[in-house]
Amino acid sequence: MGNVSSERLEPGAIYTRKDLRQLFDVNDATLNNGIFRPKGYDSVWLFVTERKTSDRTQYVDALTDDTLGMEGQLKGRTDHLILEHRKRGLELLVFHRREKYEYSDAGFRYEGAFVYESHSGSGPTSFVLRRERTKGNDLDPKEIERKLDAQDAFNPTDIRDARERSLASIVLRRGQARFRKLLLHAYQGRCAITGCELEPILEAAHIHPYQGDQTDVVSNGLLLRADIHTLFDLGLFWIEPTNLSIRISDRLKCSEYASLEGKLLTRPERESDHPSQAALEFRLKSK
Repeated sequence: MGNVSSERLEPGAIYTRKDLRQLFDVNDATLNNGIFRPKGYDSVWLFVTERKTSDRTQYVDALTDDTLGMEGQLKGRTDHLILEHRKRGLELLVFHRREKYEYSDAGFRYEGAFVYESHSGSGPTSFVLRRERTKGNDLDPKEIERKLDAQDAFNPTDIRDARERSLASIVLRRGQARFRKLLLHAYQGRCAITGCELEPILEAAHIHPYQGDQTDVVSNGLLLRADIHTLFDLGLFWIEPTNLSIRISDRLKCSEYASLEGKLLTRPERESDHPSQAALEFRLKSK
């Protein structure tokens, strides 16, 4: 790809069409369409509103975790931009909202780049797109340990350096600040499993592995006590997707964590913040 607009956009940020006009110096009125190619960029912008107002064409669009189901234009004039985006060297960038005024000034949440997977029908064509995976997401813990050893991650001869590295590791472990703040609010400052309310040791855990800001949503996270977060990441306990009951591995059944078996996960008050069943199923299959 040549000149791509994604380099100037921040995943997870909210953009109005006015913001995009100013940022990319767009004067084309077709920016108001659901599918738009900005002049001078090898990009296609897809604007997805799930619940349309009654005056709009009622396209069927829905974003579920990493899968976007969307309909193209009625006359299919821009279908080729999606169908042939790889061949043409175009990136597909998704701007999403559940309803027109979910965000201030009718903005959209920028979800990042997606890739074509399949399509069916016509007038309009129904597309299935998948979130594009970024390089470096699948990290091997042993490789991480090797790199840390090679970098001398802890230097006992330098107390200040050691303290700064320790504090940095705590910050990283807690999770991205905004994501953690969202989870603290959604779970009312309590661990979703133990009910612990000691905020300094509560961490933001991803259900589906972290793949950039687009995965930092409450429904893809759990607020967990630090030790519980570690066990969760190690696969020593998991959550049943259908009833949100906690299951533990045999290695924990003779430990102080045995009492977690069968316990139900505490859910946020807002239904939209409840753990994603699809994300829990993905994690269970990946165990």
